[in-house]
Amino acid sequence: MKQLFTKGTPLALQLFIALVLAVVLMVSDVNYRAFAVARYYLDTIVSPLYYISNSPRATFDSLSDMSKTRQALLDENAQLKTDLQNQQSELLQLAYLKKENNKLRELLGSPLQHDEYKKVAQVLLADTDPYVYQIVLNKGEKEGVFVGQPVVDEKGIVGQIYKTAYNTSRAILICDYQHAIPVQVLRNDMSMVAVGNGCNNDLLLDFLPNNVDIQVGDVLVTSGLDERFPEGYPVAVVSSVKLDIHDSTPVISATPTADLKRLRYLLLLWNESNKPNVTTTQEAPSNE
Repeated sequence: MKQLFTKGTPLALQLFIALVLAVVLMVSDVNYRAFAVARYYLDTIVSPLYYISNSPRATFDSLSDMSKTRQALLDENAQLKTDLQNQQSELLQLAYLKKENNKLRELLGSPLQHDEYKKVAQVLLADTDPYVYQIVLNKGEKEGVFVGQPVVDEKGIVGQIYKTAYNTSRAILICDYQHAIPVQVLRNDMSMVAVGNGCNNDLLLDFLPNNVDIQVGDVLVTSGLDERFPEGYPVAVVSSVKLDIHDSTPVISATPTADLKRLRYLLLLWNESNKPNVTTTQEAPSNE
């Protein structure tokens, strides 16, 4: 096969040609839909590899569950029953609070918040790039997954769908440098934007008002202003409030409520307008 560069080609010329090709590819990728279609089919073609790479872990989990003793299963069953009772009591309280919230919205003339529909998704692969924080899920367009769809776990917002294939999808985490999400302080409803700063660091808060009133320990929830993430889902807890020594502006960071380094099973959210046509046993209306 004929090589692009020979041993006698100057390194400077090789670098220049490589940069020109890279720029041409990036410009073509942005301006021509054919590249996006090609990526879609390539993701669909390689999706079986995601399942294959995940099979050792799934097999190990299955063997681990099978090796549990009878007493361990009894203890686990008792603990699950206790947890279920606690959650049921909390759901009763949440149902009451939701009813009261709907009454207040009606009095204020505010539109009522529709229930979300949820479907469980499994993490097949986590991106190993130290500057890209994305995961691959085992749900795709076949199940109604769409770009921009919220992804949550039992503790709060995890991220949103970034790309889709037929039977898999890729989600970008809220800690990714390219991700930003509008939030509000639960204590006083003050709005701002939480920006990713890498999963080894806390989120940074941007677009702060001049009279910012925020304290360490404040809970940040989704504001719903982007019409993408449902309002009221936990995002982060304020961990640090400092002043920039150069211009005295506040520098505020917050720790995500979700454990972004240990993701296994997640929930995909739909609202009434984009609810998928495919009905499965895992889909259920939210009680939140």
